[in-house]
Amino acid sequence: MSSAADTQTGPDQAQGADAEWRDGWRAVVACGLGVATGLSLFAYLTSLFIAPYTAEFGWSRGDIAQSAFATLAAGLCAPVVGRLADRIGVRPTIVLGTAGFALACVGMAHQDGRLPTFYALYFLLVLSGIAAGSVTWTRPVVAGFHRHRGVALAVALSFVSVAAVLGPPFLKSVIEAQGWRAAWLALGALAVAGGLAGLVLLPGRLAARGSGARLQAGAATAGLAAAARSPAFHFAVLGMFLVNIPSGGIMNQMAAVLADAGLSGQALTNTMSAFGASVFVGRMAVGVCLDHFAAHRVAFVSMALPALGCVALALAAADGADAAASAAVLGLAVGGIVAAGLSQGAEGDIGPYIVARRFGLTAFSAVMGALVAATVVGTAAGAMLFGRTFDATGDYGLALWLGAGAFLAGAVCWLMVGAGVTPEPPALKPTDP
Repeated sequence: MSSAADTQTGPDQAQGADAEWRDGWRAVVACGLGVATGLSLFAYLTSLFIAPYTAEFGWSRGDIAQSAFATLAAGLCAPVVGRLADRIGVRPTIVLGTAGFALACVGMAHQDGRLPTFYALYFLLVLSGIAAGSVTWTRPVVAGFHRHRGVALAVALSFVSVAAVLGPPFLKSVIEAQGWRAAWLALGALAVAGGLAGLVLLPGRLAARGSGARLQAGAATAGLAAAARSPAFHFAVLGMFLVNIPSGGIMNQMAAVLADAGLSGQALTNTMSAFGASVFVGRMAVGVCLDHFAAHRVAFVSMALPALGCVALALAAADGADAAASAAVLGLAVGGIVAAGLSQGAEGDIGPYIVARRFGLTAFSAVMGALVAATVVGTAAGAMLFGRTFDATGDYGLALWLGAGAFLAGAVCWLMVGAGVTPEPPALKPTDP
């Protein structure tokens, strides 16, 4: 099989690195700002609102956790959102999504303690966040980069890692100084600022090709139908679902998993920090590899490696149950968490990269929406699997071994996607300046 570098497609295939970055760096920064200030950031901040809700409304943690059903429902709508972007263009979709996200934040700031209202606002928040997220923002990047698309995606999505570091202390300080309602308004304002800055930065050429393009009549339907008939599409969706089961479970129960391994205090905190660092490293490393090796093979390796991480965590948990964390146990736990983080970072690059190269741009956002839906469902299933398995067995051992199997099965699915490339369609009619 040829490498990714040997199978570049599109009118810019002869373009060098300097030319691509000279023309496309603004699209990369625009994508980074747009994605990092919306739903992706909120995922790292949601837990900060639990204590204020309980104190003011008397909601239990179970009441708040049921918002996961709203997240699941919104996630299943992601393919519809993606198809909308393919039909009307990503620029208007981003505007609608950003406005909806901000409106949901304002609604959250003025809620009166009725749980149905909270769940409805949560649904709007997630659905709008998807519309103004990677489903749409990555399209200008994949349209503008061919020879260095992997690195471009990695740099753009690394903004999320930076936001994940800076966001929690910022929002916590707002809550402490002005209350949780002001924090919701700040979150909405941040999303609007990031979205507007991204749209302003987006260059006109890439806005036309990848963000502000309107497809010719019927093109989006034909492209999506062709993609959905391809076995590669189903392998990609199934692969994304499978790898997010253990990934979601570990993220949801990370502190408890590490505590079972005997870690506590600073050792536990440092290991959790190692997860965040490994997400960034995984994203950048995989981005580079995608530009030099066959994408389906990169996906296989990056998704299979965390299976070893699950095994390491299971062994660490078994040893930690009988003794304090020794150097060996600590090494297993850190290694397991780092491997899981590498996979989490790799997902963000692999999804849009392979969708663009395997299926082209005609139905890019719709196919990406299907992968987002698979991610949401897999993450929810993983959280339930880890929680219920612990309740039934008293530890996370079984869940981690099952997670290792899910990572391996998902990696095989990504390998089965193959290295075939569908040429990016030229039938794009720019309507935005």
